[in-house]
Amino acid sequence: MVFIPPNTSTAVFIDNYHPNFGGPGVNLQTGAPSPTSYVYDDGSGLSVFGTEYNLNTNGLRKLRPQSNTFCSAGSFFSDGTLLNIAGAEPGPNGVAQGFDKLRTYSAGPCSGTCKQDWVEQTAKLQHTRWYPTAQTLTDGSILVVGGSNVGGLVLNEANINVPTYEIVYQDGHKPPIPVLLPILEFTAAQNLVPGKSYNLYPILHLLPNPSASNEIFTVAGNQTIIWDYTKNTAVKALPDTPLQPRTFPSSATSVLLPLIAPDYDPTVLVCGGSSGDIPDPRALDDCYTINPLDPSPVWESTDVMPNGPQTMSDGILLPDGTVLILNGGRVGSGGGFMADDPVFQPILYNSTAPAGDRFTTLPGTTIPRLYHSTATLLPSGEVLVAGSNPAVGYSADGKVPGGQTSTYPTEYRVEIFSPPYISANVRPIIASPPMIGYNSTFQVEATLSDRSVNGKTQVVLSHPGFHTHGVAMGQRMVMMEHTTVANSNSISVTSPGNASVMPPGVYLLFVVNNGVPSEGVWIKLTS
Repeated sequence: MVFIPPNTSTAVFIDNYHPNFGGPGVNLQTGAPSPTSYVYDDGSGLSVFGTEYNLNTNGLRKLRPQSNTFCSAGSFFSDGTLLNIAGAEPGPNGVAQGFDKLRTYSAGPCSGTCKQDWVEQTAKLQHTRWYPTAQTLTDGSILVVGGSNVGGLVLNEANINVPTYEIVYQDGHKPPIPVLLPILEFTAAQNLVPGKSYNLYPILHLLPNPSASNEIFTVAGNQTIIWDYTKNTAVKALPDTPLQPRTFPSSATSVLLPLIAPDYDPTVLVCGGSSGDIPDPRALDDCYTINPLDPSPVWESTDVMPNGPQTMSDGILLPDGTVLILNGGRVGSGGGFMADDPVFQPILYNSTAPAGDRFTTLPGTTIPRLYHSTATLLPSGEVLVAGSNPAVGYSADGKVPGGQTSTYPTEYRVEIFSPPYISANVRPIIASPPMIGYNSTFQVEATLSDRSVNGKTQVVLSHPGFHTHGVAMGQRMVMMEHTTVANSNSISVTSPGNASVMPPGVYLLFVVNNGVPSEGVWIKLTS
């Protein structure tokens, strides 16, 4: 699991308390683990399961969650604070169970070196949850949807299913009681019906609407709906996802494509994942789009992924409007050591290209990135990539423990992927105000070395989100209306119309000139 705390030059990782042979001592060429466990400095022998990674120096700082963060969820409050939600079983040395826990991690800017750590909240979830999904709502509160109340299982079952959602407020005031979400319900007789029981880490995308309501595109298994999570009612029933379930353990890649002003028409892209064939799921190569707000929405087939099937892949919205899809496997499904044949070559999806030409294959890595691999957009416009197959130990031949057949052990190395635009000779340099409101005009200064930007220009707000299990919680992007100011380096920009387009929060602002983005600067969007 990874996220970028706003207004910092760091990335934060969390995982499990199991023995950790990362940290100093890992062979960066071969990936061989450190000969000694990476532990906290308190003499307990407890392995580190929270780390701050400095993007400028490659330095590590140990962080100490008080409860197990494994298989948790996350989303951001409006001030940039990350709320980490739920988790897994208790561990040694006082590591509490995480199923009902709420933890926060503060945003920057930091005075000198960042020193913040995880803060365990006194408030708890009303229902215990494992593998839920989170989404920031239009008032800045955070929605938590679904999950099960027992960890360690790949398939959900009716007797442990949690078919509800609840809301968490930053100020700690009492939330409403959890509410049933009908598409999460199933019976014991449906335990092996993938369209029903494959409902962990549901897909959530907040949809733009004139009233700034919390109308959210939601997928659980293969069931798809727009649900108003404030009025607690269905807005629109949508067609089932084509052919197969798409949520965990099917683990498809889903993104809300960039919203483009002034209409902000939403299009959802879903690619790959795994079939519901029990016990031998097939990884999939198909991709579909749907516009949920069309009068009669349909799933439309778009280009298939050019390198074959992919499951558990990450979809990253890049500031030029394309989608980078990387990580995952070509065989199997989500779940510990249930996928194989790693995806080494990233692919780039361009929704504006003609059919048949929407995917481009990019240079590959040599590092396998399977279960629990992750990726996130960085302020530089690059993409951080990390993780794979967390395990309790190692064997002499490099195979994972427990008699599994996979030969891809836990991966501790971090990579930085550079999209094609990083090689541009000149990138825009920008300056912006630190804070903007909704539906208002603000000025951005943008230059190219010693001259003004020229040609096709876009001004983009982006939230990198919280990433785990191929799910990018809260990731979204909007391309704003703008005009250039004559005889100056100024661009006059109109901010998003309301909080259903972009919830209140701290975002990265990019100026993209002829397909080449600036580095992002942090800007707060507030009501």
